[in-house]
Amino acid sequence: MKNHSSESLIISAESIVKSIAALFTLTALLSGCVSVQLPGGKSAKASNVVYQKPAGSFKSIDAENSDQAWQSSKSGNTLAYLSECQPAVESNLKTLEGESLSALTNSHVVKTDTKEYNGRESIYTLADGTVDGIPVSVALLVFKKNGCNFTMTYSGRKSMFSSEYSQFEAFKESFKVP
Repeated sequence: MKNHSSESLIISAESIVKSIAALFTLTALLSGCVSVQLPGGKSAKASNVVYQKPAGSFKSIDAENSDQAWQSSKSGNTLAYLSECQPAVESNLKTLEGESLSALTNSHVVKTDTKEYNGRESIYTLADGTVDGIPVSVALLVFKKNGCNFTMTYSGRKSMFSSEYSQFEAFKESFKVP
């Protein structure tokens, strides 16, 4: 059995984080939507979001393609959210879900569920696939509220995915858009 050092886990985790950032970029590019541009070239983001930061080994990381992202120093798993406020553009939830999963190679949807979240219809999806040949799992929640599209993701190596999934559940529970 091959022994993986924590250094190789972190290096691989960095690769996954970069791929998840690419996932957000692909979402924006593939949507064909025109973003609201503010001075400085940044898209409009939701400003009234309230949430509890993930606990435990999750530390904030810079991910320019998300509003906020955290990575676990223990597992390498990442948790992030993206808001895109584009009142003139109407994207449906299935489109947002599909665009978010498009960064995975050989993707397979394990579970999808439509339910109410933050007072709005949402789609929760659990999918497996590969990123740079590494088996990964991704949980995502997409919903729309107050003219904004929201995407929350929790992702990691398939073998480590469930180890800190409870942090994603707690984050979803605390995330509020008034």
